[in-house]
Amino acid sequence: MKALQKAINTAPATFAETAQGLAAIDFKNMVENATPKQLEAMAKLYMAQQAQATFTAAVKIAGIDYNAEKQIFLENAGRTKSKHTARSYKNGLKTLETYAEEKRLNVLELNPTTADGFIYWKNQKGSSAATVRLAVAAASSFFTFLERRFPETIKNVFRGTKARPQYHYIYIDLPTDKEIKELISALPKKWGAAVYIMAGRGLRVGALSGLSIKGLRFTTRTKGQDKSGDLDEKIVMAIKDAGLELRQPFGDMTDEQLQHAITYEIGKVYKAGKIRFPFSPHKLRHYYAVAEYRRNKDIRRLSKLLGHSGIAITERYLRGLGEVD
Repeated sequence: MKALQKAINTAPATFAETAQGLAAIDFKNMVENATPKQLEAMAKLYMAQQAQATFTAAVKIAGIDYNAEKQIFLENAGRTKSKHTARSYKNGLKTLETYAEEKRLNVLELNPTTADGFIYWKNQKGSSAATVRLAVAAASSFFTFLERRFPETIKNVFRGTKARPQYHYIYIDLPTDKEIKELISALPKKWGAAVYIMAGRGLRVGALSGLSIKGLRFTTRTKGQDKSGDLDEKIVMAIKDAGLELRQPFGDMTDEQLQHAITYEIGKVYKAGKIRFPFSPHKLRHYYAVAEYRRNKDIRRLSKLLGHSGIAITERYLRGLGEVD
């Protein structure tokens, strides 16, 4: 008993000395042979150590200004990520705060158990798997941010969780070549040009507002990153034919306005019975990915064209579209 207390209370020069001191103690034998009075003393010593550790952690956490840190995180997300991502972060943290308040928890004091509890709570609220994944991604990103700023106090309790909903790949219907041609011809020229750009070059709808074209080269900004590349001459001609300025053909509208307008126009073509489904604008990017992959099965090239950060993402992308096993 004295050996245990000495090992705990002594402040050795190194961690190795602490480990060596504790390793020399036969805890099992100590507990088995301890008298009731000694067991009580051990329990009190353990509880005192736990209380001290809890108090120390609470003091450190109390020194972190949660609202200020959250503001820094969200402002950074707004500068470096897409508007959609920044909005997802904000909504995800708001949901996390609602959970913490409901459970009477301090967000900064979450542990792996209560972090998993947040995910289960979201599931019980009837949220879709995609919505839950977005909320967890926001919370995890925030805790990673805090961990880098307060490495001795905060750990990312969402890292490695098994509670997060897994991706289920659903083979989705994509527009056919015939339907793409039908869309381009049936839509007003401005929106036909937009469809041509997305289906013929794989750009996201969020890349249209910042699109600028010079010759056959384009530059834009999408998901917080600058992107450039070549456009087919027919796409450029369609933009000109629509009376749009190459310098900024869709610069008069926000990403959200473009998303809404294109979705609405495609819906009208669907209601007219000219296409099988009211395809979302992002399905046009999926169409491009599949069409390009089928040309030569070159995932590396396709990954660069789509602007993915790695081939693994492109492989997962194609797997979800039913193109690879």
